Amino acid sequence: MITYGYPDIDLADELELALRLGASVLEILPEWSRLPGPRELRDRVSDRGLAIHSAHGCWGGRTIHAPRVDLGATSSSAHQAAVDDLKRCVDWLAEAGGTCLVVHPGGLSDPADQPARRESLARGLVALGDHAAAAAGPSLRICVENMPPGVYPGSRMADLADLLRELNHPRLALALDTGHANITAGTAAETLDAGNLLATTHVHDNNGRQDAHEPPGHGTVDWLSWSLALDAIGYTGPIMMECIRALRNDPSLYRPEVLRVVTGAP
Repeated sequence: MITYGYPDIDLADELELALRLGASVLEILPEWSRLPGPRELRDRVSDRGLAIHSAHGCWGGRTIHAPRVDLGATSSSAHQAAVDDLKRCVDWLAEAGGTCLVVHPGGLSDPADQPARRESLARGLVALGDHAAAAAGPSLRICVENMPPGVYPGSRMADLADLLRELNHPRLALALDTGHANITAGTAAETLDAGNLLATTHVHDNNGRQDAHEPPGHGTVDWLSWSLALDAIGYTGPIMMECIRALRNDPSLYRPEVLRVVTGAP
């Protein structure tokens, strides 16, 4: 993952770091409030021999126009504002040439509100899936990310997988965040629960308690068991690193040997 549109971070430096780490495809974290140009990004990424796979959609206070983005919001106005902002993200990603928009299922919430929030999330995802089909045809999917503890529904991949299977929408899929999974039930278990709905990943490490976004090998994620789980579900998508801040500050923290067990690289 690289950032784009932040005034104090140079895109050229981000692309150079991605190449230094051996990346071939990218996830983009735009500064959504500035809505930076997608075509310029597409051209500059292509010029460096890279491709855009995904973008991280608006969430929480990281918005375009909405006060907050929470797909589980039970207020009709708050929910519609969140859906509208994420539709803008879909349009942006389609123009940038990506294929997966990663979205959060919601924010911190009360478990007693889960039924109502699940219904809101379902409506929002269907609206986004329909919009993705209209904006970019079959090539763009909405990928729902598993969250750390405290999001109802959303902290457990089984809940998200059950919802997506119930909706049975061809433009909806799942994104597995290894750090979040390490805090909840473990990366292997959460991956197996995602099954064939898994379309992309966010890969980083932590100590099993705080969502620290450390590079792989600097925490307690069991990478071998995760690799076996990926094989078990037949996953063939990207291993997308989500620890750009740490690696930007100190690229030597990257330990490629840790992920060789996952990627099969020599």
